[in-house]
Amino acid sequence: MRVLMVTIPLPALDNPNTMAPLARQIKSLRDLGVQVDVLEVKGMPKFKYLQTLPALHARVASVDLVHAHYGYCGWLARSQTHKPVVVSFMGDDLLGTPNEQGRVDPLSKLVVQIDRWFARTVDAVIVKSAEMAEQVKPVRAHVVPNGVDMQTFRPIDSQEARLRLGWPEGKRYVLFPGDPDNPRKQFSLAQAVVKRAAEEIKDPLELIALKQVPPDQVPFYMNGSDVMMMTSYIEGSPNVVKEALACNLSVVSVPVGDVSELLDGVMGYMVCPRDVELLAQALVGTLTNGQDVNGRSVLKRKELDLESVAQRLIRIYTDVLEKRSRN
Repeated sequence: MRVLMVTIPLPALDNPNTMAPLARQIKSLRDLGVQVDVLEVKGMPKFKYLQTLPALHARVASVDLVHAHYGYCGWLARSQTHKPVVVSFMGDDLLGTPNEQGRVDPLSKLVVQIDRWFARTVDAVIVKSAEMAEQVKPVRAHVVPNGVDMQTFRPIDSQEARLRLGWPEGKRYVLFPGDPDNPRKQFSLAQAVVKRAAEEIKDPLELIALKQVPPDQVPFYMNGSDVMMMTSYIEGSPNVVKEALACNLSVVSVPVGDVSELLDGVMGYMVCPRDVELLAQALVGTLTNGQDVNGRSVLKRKELDLESVAQRLIRIYTDVLEKRSRN
């Protein structure tokens, strides 16, 4: 089986970005024998999709199907009709992009409506959460969160991790999993919560943002931290939460994406309303109660490792190709 992946740029040494989970997914598919070609959409911001059209049409003849990641890449992939198209919606392409107040602007709402219509034109739709699957009904979507590299994301001694990162001892570290400049991540809420929690425990807390961090350094950031705080307005199935589970790093989160489902009943993890006082209480409790953390074992039980997710994707590909051969 040969698959063409159409995606925004994957991470590079000089440009770490949020697509590291897809890079790992591609490797996991290759490890199971799938031939995966990658077409990265690059170029001038307003014209890069048009600029990529010739490359797509030149390469599609040699593959069995096209798997596009994000709605815009799906539109590009659907510009040809010779090969089946699978599209993975990633989050804001179906949920909208909120501003600092949590409101979705009219243009983003329009893109969501187009993507909901577009979902009817492809051979299979993959989403990251049940919330996203609701957005494309009556189209039946496959809910397939990204898997986690359990070898890369693993428990590491916290002192070893901090020494590697140059973090001084005598502080407690709260990891913020995103770009503080991205309004949808609501960094200001995390700041307010950490400030309030520090006042409560009378101990210095440092909020560390996971921005422009090379993928191979992320496990050290997680293991060097005492807890991770998720305050986003929207998420699909945030991989950073699953990676934290794999590292047995505690998480305090608002109910966003599939986080409530991921963390339900897991020791050392808390989901509570988007309220400074309630989140601060949860953060203080997590930092002071010394509760055991069992995220890694739960992640394995939910089959969210890379190989299990790759096997699910292969079953989707096989089903799409069998249906196409019968038509």
